[in-house]
Amino acid sequence: MLNASTAAEAADIHAEQCVGQQHRSFTAADCEVLLRNSLAAGNVELAISVYQQMCSTLRAQGEPRELCCSVWPSATVQHTQALVVGLCRLLRVSEALSVISSIKSQGLPATDEVTFGHVVNSPLPPQQPLAVVQAQEGCKLVLDSNSRYEFELFSGTVTSCSSQALQSTGNLLQSAARAIGILRRQPAAAVHELVVSAPDGSSRTFRVGTATADVPAQLGERVTVVCAPGKGKNRLRRILFSTSAPGTQPSEPLMLSNHKTGVELQLVRAPLPGREAGLPSWLLPAAVVLAGGDAASGLINPSLPLLILGSLAAIGGSAVASNTLLLPQLKQAPPSAVKVESIRQQLLAQYAKLGDKNKETMQAAGEDVRTLARLSALRLKMQTIGGSGAGYQARLDRVAAAAAGIEERLSKRLKLLDGYTRVINMIEIEVEMNLQVPQAEYESIGVELEKLSELETVRQEWQMQAEAQDEVERLLRAPL
Repeated sequence: MLNASTAAEAADIHAEQCVGQQHRSFTAADCEVLLRNSLAAGNVELAISVYQQMCSTLRAQGEPRELCCSVWPSATVQHTQALVVGLCRLLRVSEALSVISSIKSQGLPATDEVTFGHVVNSPLPPQQPLAVVQAQEGCKLVLDSNSRYEFELFSGTVTSCSSQALQSTGNLLQSAARAIGILRRQPAAAVHELVVSAPDGSSRTFRVGTATADVPAQLGERVTVVCAPGKGKNRLRRILFSTSAPGTQPSEPLMLSNHKTGVELQLVRAPLPGREAGLPSWLLPAAVVLAGGDAASGLINPSLPLLILGSLAAIGGSAVASNTLLLPQLKQAPPSAVKVESIRQQLLAQYAKLGDKNKETMQAAGEDVRTLARLSALRLKMQTIGGSGAGYQARLDRVAAAAAGIEERLSKRLKLLDGYTRVINMIEIEVEMNLQVPQAEYESIGVELEKLSELETVRQEWQMQAEAQDEVERLLRAPL
């Protein structure tokens, strides 16, 4: 069977050997032994073919019994560990990395074009996940459960873009105004004009500013612009107080999320064409009127300027208090309106955290693969030149010990990746159902997260085992 080149040939040989027996299917243990033996014999094509057939069996589990007639069992994390470690020993780094990358899509069709979507965060602190933008979506309104304000998401492909950097004048008045809180927004370092075309054919032009000269998107990239809702656009049908965030204008772009690069860029108001951003237009006339009024009133009664200043300060203080305390509360949506969104956005927050951990663990597993392959190559070189001496034998033992530690750590990381993938898929299912998540399902996700927490506790042991990588460098520097 080890001479077969594909899984189909191995299945035929197995069927001939099992003539007259009732059960002709492979067991999970049989497949693990077959993977290890085929890799030990150097038959990489057979091992990869068998593993792919096992992954296809995982996809066919939900099909009718007459269609699901594979003799191969479903692939498990033990089979993945055996295949990846065996490929590293054979110095097949690219194939090993490919197998690790396929863990997140294990059980899905290879030509799957239906993705979960792109998670967009809220532009308000602490920038929690707001919604998922799928490939067919263009414009939608979403309530932020944390701030209870509403945002409009417009998603599409950039069909036109231009950028212009602004020269900083170093205005002292602007710096002073920002120091005392009159100006809270950052100045625009560049102005960008983007035309975004949504999947439904509609297009919008955005003229935005950025605090840096970085270009937010290139031509042809998919982006989502988080804006304040337009006039009359709110899910609660409010007339007096809209649910937009305080201090925003209707349809004002607040943040841009690039689907390709994953970068989210906070946007600032772009200055008018031909005019640089400066102090508010009302500040200078108000100062002139106030100074002139104080001079004129001083001729009538020396105490009038103080009275005018006191009354203006009281009016200004009440206006600031209403704008910063009362108005934001009146604009918030009631807690009952964000109940479903709160659960969904909590799941998206867990989804984002798991995605970051999954990416970090996958990168670390890739480093382990390269290090393990390097150790295997080092061992083969020592054996090739005839490591019969005591010095080489000691080195061979040290290389074998270091490789064993890295193999154990790599196996644990693959198990952790499998756990991350499982919980991520569970969250995607609940979010895409577009229904209120049942309490039982929510608790089951919590149980899986607890299991992952137990696996993550072994990271301290991995850090101790990381000294095995340093052992490689010491091996290379040690004298013969």
